[in-house]
Amino acid sequence: MRKFIIAIFCIIAFFLEAVFFGSVGLRNFRPDAIIALLVSLGVLMGWAPTMLIGVALGLLLDILCNKYIGLSSLGFIIAAHAGGFFFEKYYADNLIIPSVTAAAVMFLKEHLMLFVMLLTGGRVSSYPMLLLVHMLPASILTGLLCMFFHLILRRTAFAPGRRRSMKR
Repeated sequence: MRKFIIAIFCIIAFFLEAVFFGSVGLRNFRPDAIIALLVSLGVLMGWAPTMLIGVALGLLLDILCNKYIGLSSLGFIIAAHAGGFFFEKYYADNLIIPSVTAAAVMFLKEHLMLFVMLLTGGRVSSYPMLLLVHMLPASILTGLLCMFFHLILRRTAFAPGRRRSMKR
């Protein structure tokens, strides 16, 4: 049941990332739903299984939507490690830690994308304006979306009563 719920959330996050946010007009500062999901899963499951999910989603997203193959996977690996750092290290109902972690990872990913764009010959007219108009709002929205994902995942797939006991 847990794998089914995680698969449904992966499909939802991929749909939000690839289709929904672009069609509703959030072009300048859209949140990264996959980073929000991966940070939440990293906190709940650990970094290793979350990293595998992130690489698969990143390659699929890059093949379908992006110019560079593997760059999104790198950002998703960072998200899995950042979320997995807090695996079993804090009170699990806390929503602030995954939210702040997702916002920080999104901020780091945006700077990584900016660096790659500058290396490939792109130009930025004003870094402070880019920071205020695109990077900070996208990071805050990603943190809020992670809070929502974490709350739902914690109540459904990772509820304390749903775990099987190893003692029989």
